Amino acid sequence: MNLLPILASLLCGAAVGLAALAGLGLVARHRDQREAPKGGGMADGLRPVLGLIAPPRGIEQRWGSEGVQQKLRYVGLGWDGRDFAAARWGLLWLGILLAVVIGLVRGWDLLGQFLALLVLISAFFGPGTWLQWRSERRRMEIDIALPDFLDRLALGLDAGLGFEVALRRTAHDFRGLLGEDLRRLVRQLDRGHPRANALRDMANGTPSDDLHAFVAAVQQSDRLGTSLARSLRVQTSLLRARRRRRAQEASRRLPILIVFPLVFFFLPALLIIYLAPPLLHLFLGR
Repeated sequence: MNLLPILASLLCGAAVGLAALAGLGLVARHRDQREAPKGGGMADGLRPVLGLIAPPRGIEQRWGSEGVQQKLRYVGLGWDGRDFAAARWGLLWLGILLAVVIGLVRGWDLLGQFLALLVLISAFFGPGTWLQWRSERRRMEIDIALPDFLDRLALGLDAGLGFEVALRRTAHDFRGLLGEDLRRLVRQLDRGHPRANALRDMANGTPSDDLHAFVAAVQQSDRLGTSLARSLRVQTSLLRARRRRRAQEASRRLPILIVFPLVFFFLPALLIIYLAPPLLHLFLGR
């Protein structure tokens, strides 16, 4: 029996699955760089294919939970929980097939077993790790850019502009993910959506707690009639102090993180360099 066509077909299937996962990353990166409406692109093109994959009920409930759906909204992927569960299930089986192919090609030697195990771990944990990483990256980018946006918005309010006019002028050339969300907010206001609902939708579509605090400050100012510019100044100082504290915490964690590559990569190389010659002399009897 000729196994070459079977192995070739399995490799092609695994390549398609890995290309699909890479395509998700390209879609998310494209939406970070260029403003695009939700629900379009490669992600929606994959939905008919994902509809053919039927994961088990327990897997679908676990991998497509409400928390996962919230993270999918955060990254702007346009999928529901069932689609993401189907994608993870399909990638898992493609990873299993690829691991078997690698093991057969390598003859299940030590390197083949290691590569097969690495492929299985990547196929099982890769999509969830990618989704968590994208959500955290989006939150960090918004938290970093939010104090600068509040400064510019408060400056426009101090100059006598209304909130919506200052918001339009600030969001027009504001860069990054926060700028995209602000321009989407301006479009909703132009369509006639109530300001409170548009702000709430923007806050619910991002994982940033600081942005939720900004929306709450705007709603409180509308309800109580207080000065919004003064509230934004106070909130900006608090956010800058919080950003400085996060940077200090990250710098304090850095020595601990350096320990792992030192122990697993640098020290073994040193031990091999310094201990290999005497061990060779010892075992060779010289």
